[in-house]
Amino acid sequence: MNALWHWLLNLDRLPADAETMHLGWQRPLPGWAWALAIIVLGLLAVWSYSGLIGNRRGRGVLAVSRAVLLLVLVVLIAGPAIIVPRDLVERDWVVYLLDRSTSMTIGDLPNRETRDEQLRSAVADSQPVFDDVASKHETLWLGFDEGAYDLPVDDTTGEPDLSAPEGRRTLLAASLDQALRRLSARPINSVVLFTDGRTPQPPTRAILRQLEADAVPLMVVPLGSGEAVGDLAVGRVESPTRAFAHDIVPIDVTIDRLGSAADTDGAEVKLVDALTGEVFDRERLEPGDERDHLTLLARPNLPGVSTWRVVIESEGVDLITDNNQRDFDIELVDRPLKVLYVEARPRWEYRWIKDLIVREHTIDSSIMLLSADRDFAQEGNTPIARLPNSPEEWEPYDVIVLGDVHAEFFSAPQQEMIRSQVAERGAGLLFIAGPRANPSAYANSPLAALLPMRGNLNLPLIDEPVRMKPTDVAHRLSVLQLMLGERHAWDILDDPAQPWAALQWALRLEHRSLKPAVEVLAETTAPLDEGQPLPLVTFMRFGAGQSAFVATDETWRWRYGLGDTLPEQFWNQLIRMLGRDRLTLSGQPAVLTVNPRRAEVGQPIVIQLRLLDAQLAQRSVSEIPIELVDTSDGSVVSLSLTAIDETMTRYEAAYVPDRAGSLQVRMVDPALVRFDLGQVVEVTRPDDEMRDPAADHGLLARLAEDTGGQVLAANDLSALRNLPDRSIITPMDLVEPLWDTPLCLILVILLLTFEWVGRKLIRLN
Repeated sequence: MNALWHWLLNLDRLPADAETMHLGWQRPLPGWAWALAIIVLGLLAVWSYSGLIGNRRGRGVLAVSRAVLLLVLVVLIAGPAIIVPRDLVERDWVVYLLDRSTSMTIGDLPNRETRDEQLRSAVADSQPVFDDVASKHETLWLGFDEGAYDLPVDDTTGEPDLSAPEGRRTLLAASLDQALRRLSARPINSVVLFTDGRTPQPPTRAILRQLEADAVPLMVVPLGSGEAVGDLAVGRVESPTRAFAHDIVPIDVTIDRLGSAADTDGAEVKLVDALTGEVFDRERLEPGDERDHLTLLARPNLPGVSTWRVVIESEGVDLITDNNQRDFDIELVDRPLKVLYVEARPRWEYRWIKDLIVREHTIDSSIMLLSADRDFAQEGNTPIARLPNSPEEWEPYDVIVLGDVHAEFFSAPQQEMIRSQVAERGAGLLFIAGPRANPSAYANSPLAALLPMRGNLNLPLIDEPVRMKPTDVAHRLSVLQLMLGERHAWDILDDPAQPWAALQWALRLEHRSLKPAVEVLAETTAPLDEGQPLPLVTFMRFGAGQSAFVATDETWRWRYGLGDTLPEQFWNQLIRMLGRDRLTLSGQPAVLTVNPRRAEVGQPIVIQLRLLDAQLAQRSVSEIPIELVDTSDGSVVSLSLTAIDETMTRYEAAYVPDRAGSLQVRMVDPALVRFDLGQVVEVTRPDDEMRDPAADHGLLARLAEDTGGQVLAANDLSALRNLPDRSIITPMDLVEPLWDTPLCLILVILLLTFEWVGRKLIRLN
């Protein structure tokens, strides 16, 4: 019987797993339409037989038969069908977004656990939770830094494969937007965000409105320490490329304070030899110390090229270990400093300066006393009988000291040679004031440009004894650092109980008369210039070299009861400072400089080249090609240095880096490529998250609140099991029509046959 019904109704076309079914209509009619159809079809059937001649009862039966046939046809037109109820369920999605930026390498958790280690532990320990979520929802694992990307998932364990976090930035807004686009037009249950919250691009209001409109909450899992933790980093290191062995070499270090500087623990900053481990100098940073510049001093003994290292040793939690040291190369030259001292008469200051530079074995001195008679034997390690009279004779001198000498003692060409020796060859020039000629006699001379003051050079005297003290600039340049054993000598020189420490003679050099580039190395201890101390020792850069002016000649008084220690330190340090830059140019055919050496993306880098060799300068080329090589991938940017003066000895170019990395500047010109003129520039991103490594849990809490989400602890993600079901159910009933089944065909044929036979039996025409 079941087989017969299956054949009559074509039930074999229905799926075997259909559990329930019912009769329905493909084109359903309302009840009133069915009633009207029955009435109309009945009347039509009666009317069709009412005018015929024949048996009245027979005609009634046939009318009913026709009415039934017409009704069957209407039923077939309405589309009778067997309906199997079916629903299409589109499960909702849970998106896991895992931070894979370099800030995840910061170990700010107890026991120095990094944020990445915390994330990996959370993922591994919560795998049963993730399995439970996956049984109810579709899941998508994404990593993100500058954008979102797929994370491979192990088919066996279901755990995501986490590679090392290497992204340099965390663009949270872009990553969230990309994740939402990945599942556009699909139901999203929630986004589970594993991050430390450190981002230069938090989600915009538009993204938050989209999450609110789609009822997609952010379930945030904050990583890292919720408390602000500071970090110290070695920033810029400024050092000479060449220096004298046995000389004091100052290294200027910039300390970057990342995160919360107030919470930074104490640390020690060291300058060490990277090869031998020898510690040249160390500086202590106490907790709360906000200094961002330090000057470390070294006095190396071994000549040659060395690699030195600035190291920060923190006493507390050190967030980022990679930024705690910076290496740089320095070439140490073992030759004496060449000094020429020219003085008019043997005043007291001359005697002590002459003695100390003759006695100092690291200085090769030539001393010219102009007031001496013809038979006087000029002093110095390398005595001279006359002043140099050509550029070649001036060239060996690293430092030129001019005492109370009248400008007329030098011919005009000699003065131009001294100026060129400073400006072009990087020598140092030291003016020591005197009551007769220095500096007043240098007005309108070529050397006036190297003096620190503008306008009238006939300076008045300070009308009272003064005491001297160094400035912060002197400390940074490592000059005027006077010591008596372990004690700072300036404390003694400022002691009113030591009258011998007062300078009885000094020129009045006012701040408003100083040139813009002049820096003050020492000043009076008392305010004498409109509430400011008066400058006593000044310093300025001039071209490739530098000059200094000392407004007194009475430091010899400091010998009282202390010997030559203090004057020797004062003048020795000053002379050596003026001669240090000379090594950078000495013996070099050309000098390539890059400023700044540590730049940010989008910050212009100025590259300058100076040709010192006469043969190179004689080529008179207007452009010199160079290359900037990215050391990370070897990509090359070609530039041309353009001549900026008529002598074709100075060239310059500017470059704006568009990505972070290390750029090596190298020469391409065949005439220069054989010389070691390369420079390296470090380029960082201004929005590099490692510049501010502290976690931002406050941002994550606000995101969760704004989207109706929740803040979850990394060690307890069980709340994910309670995510509501946001699946979309779409009715997809299976409809099997009956109009083409054998049963309907048989029924129509039977009704037609019944009416045809009946008409024959009652003999209707």
